[in-house]
Amino acid sequence: MNFSIMFDKEKCRGCTNCMKKCPTQAIRIKNGKAIIDHKKCIHCGECIRACSYGAYSPECIEWKNETNAYKCKIAIPSTTIYGQFPRGTDICVVQNAILKLGFDYVYDESWAAELVAKAIKKKIDNNKDIRPFINTNCPATLRLINIRYPSLTENLIALKTPMEIAGILARNNARKKFNLEDKDIGVFYITPCPAKLLAVTDPIGNLGPSVDWVIPLNKIYGELYQKVVKEDNLICSYPSLSGLKWSVCGGQSKSAKLTNFIAVNGMENVIQILEEIENGKLSGVDYVEVLACVQGCVGGTFNVINPFIASSNNKYILNTLDGEPINSDLECFEKLYNKGFFEFEFPDTESVNKINIKEALKKNEEIKQILAILPGLDCGSCGSPTCLSHAEDIYNGQSTIFECVVLRANS
Repeated sequence: MNFSIMFDKEKCRGCTNCMKKCPTQAIRIKNGKAIIDHKKCIHCGECIRACSYGAYSPECIEWKNETNAYKCKIAIPSTTIYGQFPRGTDICVVQNAILKLGFDYVYDESWAAELVAKAIKKKIDNNKDIRPFINTNCPATLRLINIRYPSLTENLIALKTPMEIAGILARNNARKKFNLEDKDIGVFYITPCPAKLLAVTDPIGNLGPSVDWVIPLNKIYGELYQKVVKEDNLICSYPSLSGLKWSVCGGQSKSAKLTNFIAVNGMENVIQILEEIENGKLSGVDYVEVLACVQGCVGGTFNVINPFIASSNNKYILNTLDGEPINSDLECFEKLYNKGFFEFEFPDTESVNKINIKEALKKNEEIKQILAILPGLDCGSCGSPTCLSHAEDIYNGQSTIFECVVLRANS
């Protein structure tokens, strides 16, 4: 794959900021340097935001070299892309700038977002047994639920993301338009989000990735901006106004025309609301939209504009773009929905994560005994984010009680 969150050990100061921000407690500090448990990492980008020393960064290969393998290169810009340019920038200019990077065809993700919004509305209306449903378009929160809140799996609405739907539809359209086989078509998604990497290389459930490559927006923004400034229009395909709402938290619920919903952004807020759902306190709500980044996808790590400015730019586009563009794919919604085109299935977590209750109780009791010895300050000086996680590390043989500086000072 073309990028991942990379860690530069030399730049790490061992300050513990990334460790304390990590929502899955995947980071420890050992010998003054961060160590990442990749099995727990959900690629949410919190470590990139938390690190003041640039130790974390997206790694990108020369994606242009990969385009040589295909006769037709499709670009799928995310719903956030237009808000990344100065207010008033013509959408046609942005799309033409993308084509000039070497692509043959642009399929706007917003059209797929509008289709998925219709599927959300229909699934909620047809199924009254589950409340609240939880969105599945944010790959970071989806993995967070899978790792930390598996009991909420049945609340997930289990609909493919706009990126995945766009990949399938764009490939189908290109196959007809250019009379090509699948192997000749490459689909490139321009992303604001590092978690999209895992959504492509290691998807949850029975999803087969429809996207071949993921390009971080900030890696191509400079070149894209230079071409936008030239304002050389060739062709234009306007996005879906309804689908563009997905870029900001609450937008997918509005696009789906829901009225009884809660929209939450920012990882700390997401964790709080998931715990409320787990405790059964939101059973009167139809839909909960949880997005890892501040303000939603406009706050993605790979964007270049302040999320609040990008949110305002997006609102300006929605208020000023004339008319309501159409896309023939929308006409196929009922047929696609009835075929189960939008659905996907999660693995049987009960069987995958099946645990021996007797062993689990014994383990918890031993961890509790270790925790009772620790000071309970959650200071992080031992290299674990909390005293509980330190106790778990000791139980797993990954640390010792003597790593606690408070106990050492008092002994």
